[in-house]
Amino acid sequence: MRLSHLNALRALEAAIRLGSFSAASHELGVSPAAVGQRIKSLEDYLGCQLFQRSSTGTAPSVTARRAESLLTTGITNLSAALELLRQQSDERRLAVTLPASFAEHWLAPSVWGFYRRHEDIELRLDATNRDVDLVAEDFDFAIRFGRQTAAPLAEVLLFGDAVLPVCSPRFLEQYGIDPDQRSLDGIPLIHVDNRTSDPGWVGFDGWGAAFGFEQESLRQGVRYSSFSSGLKSAIDGQGLVLSGLVEAYNAIRAGLLVMPFDPAMRCRTHFSYRLIWVANKPQTKLQTDFVDWLLEMADLYRHGVRDLLQAEP
Repeated sequence: MRLSHLNALRALEAAIRLGSFSAASHELGVSPAAVGQRIKSLEDYLGCQLFQRSSTGTAPSVTARRAESLLTTGITNLSAALELLRQQSDERRLAVTLPASFAEHWLAPSVWGFYRRHEDIELRLDATNRDVDLVAEDFDFAIRFGRQTAAPLAEVLLFGDAVLPVCSPRFLEQYGIDPDQRSLDGIPLIHVDNRTSDPGWVGFDGWGAAFGFEQESLRQGVRYSSFSSGLKSAIDGQGLVLSGLVEAYNAIRAGLLVMPFDPAMRCRTHFSYRLIWVANKPQTKLQTDFVDWLLEMADLYRHGVRDLLQAEP
């Protein structure tokens, strides 16, 4: 038996059960002509007539009627088997959509710890700034930087963020930045455009205004459309960049970046990072394990940030 025969049997079963090629076509998602062609191919293969065709319509033959219950049972069993296989596959699959910069700078250094606990899984991380529809699209979770969500979504708060300037240790030494200075004249700045819609996310002008910096000295520098490019440029010693603490955290801990000013000179964002999923949707053990692991990582991050900010001069 070929795959085409299975498609033809499915068309035959639907046409008998629903009473017409047209009704079967709606269920199968094909045209009435395609239903007729599939049944005709089965008739040619079997050498017998399965539907009687006339100017007034079509009707199943006696031969087709005799096979109706077996066909319905067989198609039902095949559908049940396919659903079982799909569910078993879903239990080993995890799909998460999240902001690109968050994936690269915060999650990437630690996500292998989760994978090592579940090495037989397929872990899909969709690093995109697109606003994914969790109800309509095939994702288990979304990590988003935004305000609190509403039904039909559920969420758990991971942590907030704050904006502050960072640079490489070499850059700090080269330009001799004094924590008490209130002008950045002569210090190369790295600006990132279109960063986020968060009204609390400031650029150098907003940050400088909050802490009494000379505004004229905050306009020069290089502009990037990608935050990752701007942060990499800062790590490479090219300039001073305003970064979210979440994204700069791992580079600061690794000694690749430093905070040249008092850590208290940071502007808190209005948005927060949140883990989101469809409410009242049953979760697999893998999904609940991921939630537990991510909350554990978020807790370690919050404690690490507290220690980092207290340790900085």
